[in-house]
Amino acid sequence: MKRCAWFAVASAIFLLTANCQQPGPAGTPGGSGGSGGEKTGAGGSGGTNESGGSGGSGGSSESGGASGSGGASSSGGSVASGGSSASGGAGRSGGSSGSGGAAGSGGTSKADAAASGGASGSGGSSARGGSAGSSATTKADAAVSSGGTSSGGTSGRGGATGRGGASGTGGATGTGGATGTGGSTGSLAEEVVPDLAKGFYWEGSCAGTIPVDGHNCPMTGSGSTCPTNGINRETPFKVGGESGKKYTVSIEVRGVIGTRCYKGGTRASTVAAKEDDYNNWWYIGGTYANPTGWWNTYELKVTPSTGDADQYYFNGSDNDGGNYCEREASYLVGYTASFKVVGGGTMTFKIHDQNCKAIQNCGKSIVKTDPCQPRTVDLSKMSVQPPASSPAAKQPPKNDTWYPQWMWIVATSVTPV
Repeated sequence: MKRCAWFAVASAIFLLTANCQQPGPAGTPGGSGGSGGEKTGAGGSGGTNESGGSGGSGGSSESGGASGSGGASSSGGSVASGGSSASGGAGRSGGSSGSGGAAGSGGTSKADAAASGGASGSGGSSARGGSAGSSATTKADAAVSSGGTSSGGTSGRGGATGRGGASGTGGATGTGGATGTGGSTGSLAEEVVPDLAKGFYWEGSCAGTIPVDGHNCPMTGSGSTCPTNGINRETPFKVGGESGKKYTVSIEVRGVIGTRCYKGGTRASTVAAKEDDYNNWWYIGGTYANPTGWWNTYELKVTPSTGDADQYYFNGSDNDGGNYCEREASYLVGYTASFKVVGGGTMTFKIHDQNCKAIQNCGKSIVKTDPCQPRTVDLSKMSVQPPASSPAAKQPPKNDTWYPQWMWIVATSVTPV
């Protein structure tokens, strides 16, 4: 009776065990699979392990991907000792498979084609050796144990680690080329009227031995007598530029000068003479107002003719016959003016004095016995300053014991006509 009862219990256990050892259906994806799964290493789980044995751990993934567990083992009875599972080399261990089969590794990946570029361990063909048995071409449960030692074959090699290729360089950084220079910055004034462009110091110098009185000074130089036609001091300047071409020259003028009247031309300003301020005494065209006894002229002659005035004066102090025509005193001048020249021609600056006696820079007083009070001129607003060696920079200029009239003239621009 007891034997029959034990026999019945054993039979029931046998039947129950047989049912639990039936191979289960392909595992559904779950958990993180072993290395080599779908494309980049997140393969499907090998399904739920049926009865037996602890699920094969996914091991460390072949150079890439977190190791996936082989799925949760389903309780299915005690684990049959089916021998030790073959280790897959550096792959995942196949677990101690029960006789009911080791947990399927690799999920449903078809060829475990490793993703190139380094996420997946295998760089080319499918990495073998994740779980026991080759996972290269198995479709469902890889290397199910047959109740004995599981045939995992030789440990699969993870293959050479795939390289993502040499990083492409963006090429050498292109340079923008050498910075171009803007060339020389010379002005047309420097080309056409260089002597005025750099600044022209013009002085009615005092020198000689002829007798003078009051605020006058001699102009005979080394001569002891005054020539019949008086003194003519001329300073010619050559005009540059294109030969025969006409140009308009703009100038600025500042200085201390005596009076003179002209006629037949045009005064640039009709404002009455200012005894303590700057005057605009530019005069265009015409001639001397007193041709028989003229003196103290400051003039400019342009040749050849430009078809314009060609004759200019710097100290047209009043209208013909006015109070400031031949006044023996000196005044400040400050103005801008313009005139035409011809390329290749000449500009001649001229001082004429009929009696060879010049007016000194002694101020506005016409009383001969009053002390000489020379004026100074503000040149700070001039576009070109006189060099330190110029008498204009050492005001008031002085010739021996005399203070001459003087002007500082600068060409500010030149334009073709």
